[in-house]
Amino acid sequence: MIEKGICMADGKTGAIILAAGRSAHMEELKPMLRMGQTTMIQREIDTIRQAGISPIVVVTGYQADVLERHISHRGAVCIRNKRYETSQMYGSICMGLRHIQKKADRVLLFPADVPMITADTIEKMAQAPGSMAVPVCQGKKGHPVMLSKEVFGHILTYRGGKGLRGAMDAWGEGVREIEVEDPGVLLDTNTKMDYESLLAYEKDRQKRGELAFQASISLSREEECFSALTADFLEAVAESGSMLGACQIRDISYSKGWKIIKKAENYLGYSLIESKSGGASGGFSHLTPEAKELLTRYQGMEKELKAATAQLFEKYFGDYSVNP
Repeated sequence: MIEKGICMADGKTGAIILAAGRSAHMEELKPMLRMGQTTMIQREIDTIRQAGISPIVVVTGYQADVLERHISHRGAVCIRNKRYETSQMYGSICMGLRHIQKKADRVLLFPADVPMITADTIEKMAQAPGSMAVPVCQGKKGHPVMLSKEVFGHILTYRGGKGLRGAMDAWGEGVREIEVEDPGVLLDTNTKMDYESLLAYEKDRQKRGELAFQASISLSREEECFSALTADFLEAVAESGSMLGACQIRDISYSKGWKIIKKAENYLGYSLIESKSGGASGGFSHLTPEAKELLTRYQGMEKELKAATAQLFEKYFGDYSVNP
């Protein structure tokens, strides 16, 4: 059944990018193939973050050191599948799912070679109803697959030997098909010809001069005290469990991280982070109850704002082209 009218789903959505395997048809490390000024996996991570998805987990394997350095400051957490040569992709899916299952209510599964999916499509899949969903474009199923928390346990314990598709079939509930107008969900990169087609598609899209919109919220108390930057950094602290880890994930200096927090705390009048240093287990940081409530309220308003502005953008710019 194809869903056209999508209702908003509650809870947090994370992403797993599957980048462990070695291509059977290409000598290059596929995730690091160039896409203009960036690479396929960098673009994929950036688009996922633009859609408001967090945490983002990348499962590496083949040339893990190289790939992990390449995306070390992109806002994603890397975990290694050391058995990538003998395990199937399903092994990487389960590894990523075990890591993320307590941090998200839904998970989007991405291969590392689908860089053309739009942020709008990712947001739509994050809001898809049901326990499992896939996007459909031009009558064909694409990426990413959405899994809700009610199916996590089933996926992790499935032993039928038929991978993700077998596990989804064995769940017994039909997979929702979410209709999208985004050919990017179908454009993976299995061969050099696929890669060339991908570059041609990107060049054509740039020629069409398509516009996109950005909407963000800032809270003020005399001056701006809480913005998307603040919320993003607090998410990183919650995800990593430390200030240092958050700074590494968000690619900023330790001093800048503290400046972001202290500025917000000074204007708000309460602490956002509790930290403990040293000890046998090392230091840690976590969000205060006040910070958790503020972040939840901010993210809720941001989500509704994006939905409302998306409708306005479609109304005023849906048929507009920069290059008539």
